[in-house]
Amino acid sequence: MHRTKVVFAVALLAAPLLAGCNKVQARVELKQGNAFYQQEEYRQALQKFQKGLELDPGATFAWRSVGLTALALFRPGDPSPENMQYAETAIEAFTKYLEEYPDNEKVREYLLTTLVQTKRFDEALGYLRERGDPNDPDIIRAQVNILIQAGRYDEAWQLAQRMTGPNQAEVLYSVGVSTWDQAYRNPNLNYEQRGKMVDTGLEALRRALEVKPDYFEAIIYKGLLYRVKAAAEQNPRLRQQYLEQAQQLQKQALEIKKQQTEEAAAASAAAAAASPSGS
Repeated sequence: MHRTKVVFAVALLAAPLLAGCNKVQARVELKQGNAFYQQEEYRQALQKFQKGLELDPGATFAWRSVGLTALALFRPGDPSPENMQYAETAIEAFTKYLEEYPDNEKVREYLLTTLVQTKRFDEALGYLRERGDPNDPDIIRAQVNILIQAGRYDEAWQLAQRMTGPNQAEVLYSVGVSTWDQAYRNPNLNYEQRGKMVDTGLEALRRALEVKPDYFEAIIYKGLLYRVKAAAEQNPRLRQQYLEQAQQLQKQALEIKKQQTEEAAAASAAAAAASPSGS
């Protein structure tokens, strides 16, 4: 009995020493991981970072390194199990890092990007909705972009209409461009679907131009949507009307572009003249 107590006491004394040794070895592993990462030896780096965290789970800062290394190994579009495991590792690591450091916006961006690249759109949307004000323009903007990538154009359009602030025109423009891309390139759309897609895009670009009348790119895509509309129209009179609208918009866009180029050149010349070397 006495011997058992002695052994137990020795074990208690040894535990802090072992923990301290583990932390020291963990720092060695993490340092080696950093060296491998700098050399772009990402597989070795990942193993070292994971080993470091295994030895010292309290080194939560290292989850960022695990995530970035796994993300460096991940190849979007490759469905192989190994590649998808890298994505899963990155998502798990970024999530754990943000539990400890929730204000790191860059890591939050990495997490959302990885979720979207692996087509985990609902998880990405849920993450945004849980952690941000639903009326925050930046949150709305991010959700619209995710919905567009998910091919959920109706939802993107509904949400874009709630957008306010300096990026309002840009978000509306992104809806217009995405609907043109679908209406023009997707051969699986029927007549009604294509027509709805075009009309949604035209309305989105109309609103974008209300906010920013000299939005050159929005005018261009509005004209392109009218060309798609004309191509699908059976009525010759309406088809001609849509083509004329497209031509007018193209002309308007070129005039705006010319004016913007001239204004930029004048501003550059004025700045050069005002500088000491220009005198």
